[in-house]
Amino acid sequence: MQNYNQRQIYLLKDLTPEVKAVTFAKCSRSPKSFKEIATELTEEKSAEFHEKWVVGYGHSSVAEHAVLSIAFENVSILASKFIEDNRLASYTEKSTRYQDFSAHPELLGQKNILTPYRYYCPPEIINSEFKDEYIQVLDNLFKTYENLLAPMTEFIKNKYPREDGIIEGVYNSIAKARVFDNIRYLLPVATLTNLGMTVNARNLEHAICKMKSQTLTEIKDIGEELKQAAQLEVPTLIKYADQNDYLQKTQDQLLKISQSNLKPQDIDQQPVALVNYDPQAEIKLAIALLYKNANLSYRQIEQQVKNMSDQDKQLIIDQALNQITEHDWPIRELEHIAYTFDILIDYGAFRDIQRHRMCTQTNQILTADYGYDIPEEIQEANLQDQYISAMEKAQDLNLKLQEKYRLEAQYILPLAFRKRTLYTWNLRELHWFIKLRSGGAGHASYRKIAQLCFKEIEKVHPFLAKYIRVNLEGIGAHT
Repeated sequence: MQNYNQRQIYLLKDLTPEVKAVTFAKCSRSPKSFKEIATELTEEKSAEFHEKWVVGYGHSSVAEHAVLSIAFENVSILASKFIEDNRLASYTEKSTRYQDFSAHPELLGQKNILTPYRYYCPPEIINSEFKDEYIQVLDNLFKTYENLLAPMTEFIKNKYPREDGIIEGVYNSIAKARVFDNIRYLLPVATLTNLGMTVNARNLEHAICKMKSQTLTEIKDIGEELKQAAQLEVPTLIKYADQNDYLQKTQDQLLKISQSNLKPQDIDQQPVALVNYDPQAEIKLAIALLYKNANLSYRQIEQQVKNMSDQDKQLIIDQALNQITEHDWPIRELEHIAYTFDILIDYGAFRDIQRHRMCTQTNQILTADYGYDIPEEIQEANLQDQYISAMEKAQDLNLKLQEKYRLEAQYILPLAFRKRTLYTWNLRELHWFIKLRSGGAGHASYRKIAQLCFKEIEKVHPFLAKYIRVNLEGIGAHT
């Protein structure tokens, strides 16, 4: 006799995403096991279910059980950041730190090869009077990248000689990463890259709508191609993913309002500014920590906490945080405390910080207005002349394009150019971000940002900051 009370935990295998989603959805109404439900389903029955309940009645949460793994190849770095701006998904992208973006070996030395095979060419520019200059500037950036590869490799190996006990293969891999850390600044955001995305159908539908509502041709095209590819697996769940009038019209209206209401001012080059925080953060955190185990309302606990001494409030917080180890996440109550930072950073490092998608990010478009960074080791190796020449040509063309092709002008700029983004993190997220991105093995550019974020928190909330794990090595160079 079957034991109906026996615990079972198992994987649902060999089911299409839409069938799997229905299998899980039916458990709310059916007493049968998941295995029994699955055996009764066909793709046709699943499509009918989704058409009625997900599409017809708006039970969108069902679509979260349909998970897809999607490969994007030869999309621009600029487009990859838009794809990855969808928060509830997982991504892995081609690394500019560990891969060589110089000419493909099979194409080296060949003539009559279409030059724009490694970067995206927006049709608006390619069909304009700027076509030739666009191609020339981007080709020059890649040529400079290739020209600096050998001398930069020699410089790095002289600066960081192989130590005893380090395997040559490991040493070469580390040296290669150090080289690319410097010369990747030359790669334009038009550079073609690859990335993988794992996402459920509910969030995929939203991503497609966002893409198809954008102004940039590449993003809109990717949205349509993404829908076509995904419909092979989830034909019903994303059938109506399309351009969203609200998103499109709102973007256009806010652009006009911004341009008509804001007056130009001198460029602010401050890399990190803490622009908003809660002065009552310690009180609010103490309340949240007590709330979980109390039989009182928030207001009742608040009244008592406000009457406590600072020492007593800090003791509550200390009990919650003093046992955190290097591998621990702090408890969720820290999510009630938020900080907003205005950050100016080179685009290469922005790509790394943008991966912390659970925070709220508001991005400005990439322009030449904030200038560009020159890696210290490029200067140490006396390679800055070629580097600066390539940057200046890109900057000049960006300025020419901005008036007529405001969004398309971004493609011409290399990763060295600075970009401004507004980030709102809760304190729990900041524990993770600062610990990870300030680490000694990280890139100097985003290490600086993580360190400065910590210092800003330390200024306003020194007691809360002391529990954040941070590597402050080298902080004196940029404070």
